[in-house]
Amino acid sequence: MKLHRLNESEARRALQKARIALLPLGAVEPHGDHLPLDTDNLLAERFCALLDEQLGECALSLPVVSYSQVWSLRGHAGAIDIGHERLTSLLVSLAENMASYGITTTAVINAHYGNFDAMKAASRQLKEQGITLLSYSWAGMEEEVKRRQTTAVAYPGYMHADEVETSLMLALAPEFVTMTNARAHYPAFPNNFRYQPIPWTEFSDYAVLGDPTAASEEKGRAFVQRALATTLASIRHHLTQGASDD
Repeated sequence: MKLHRLNESEARRALQKARIALLPLGAVEPHGDHLPLDTDNLLAERFCALLDEQLGECALSLPVVSYSQVWSLRGHAGAIDIGHERLTSLLVSLAENMASYGITTTAVINAHYGNFDAMKAASRQLKEQGITLLSYSWAGMEEEVKRRQTTAVAYPGYMHADEVETSLMLALAPEFVTMTNARAHYPAFPNNFRYQPIPWTEFSDYAVLGDPTAASEEKGRAFVQRALATTLASIRHHLTQGASDD
């Protein structure tokens, strides 16, 4: 249930029943010419809706957090970066707000890998207050990706506007994908890229890492289903464990 779509009386009843808040987290950044700047927000919001539907009244979905840490892409057209510290503080504040209603667990449904550090920092701060921040970024999808991905990875551990992310968009938000504009792009990463922060603008003029032309809705649906099953299992385990501790 989307908290922000409820009226006051509906919100009061929903807050009394809910045990977990779902917080979709994305970014505003370029994803080549075949995907919109809003890609990560669309993916986070629509994947979160699938979770919400399965969890029922025990879950409440919050509005998507559209702005986040995009330091690496700062300088590419349309990237909006609020920085690590601001994002960490925002996540802490939102989880504290939900805890004030008695909902002491917030699950971040993240679709932007640049948010990892802020989520971890916020989770650690909140734990000191007895508040749980769970973090999910396409959890459990790796094996399905290894089985179905046919194109080369641009850089280990990175997924950006490539075959995988474009397939996710074709499954969850196909109306925003323009496959006729899709083209492969494999920038030459600096030798020391893994060991020092280097903005992408220093080695690439186009915000695609890999080959999106091999993307398909079928692959995307398989990726989404695996991530959905893994994330649901984790959330349900957490809620069951919490109930047994009461």
